[in-house]
Amino acid sequence: MIICLPNGTVVHHINANYFLDITSMKPEDVESSIFSFSSNFEDPSTATYLQFLKEGLHRAEPYLQP
Repeated sequence: MIICLPNGTVVHHINANYFLDITSMKPEDVESSIFSFSSNFEDPSTATYLQFLKEGLHRAEPYLQP
């Protein structure tokens, strides 16, 4: 999975197999804060994907500044 700008610049990416591995783990076994589970979602896949998107937006900010 990738997040890229309209000009094709990749600002964030994750291997889909790694994403599936992380979402199959228990929350306490996840080491990276990037893929931490949110208490707002019961589904680990949804929480992890939301965190992936937020990280992508954060990494895109420098490219979007005028």
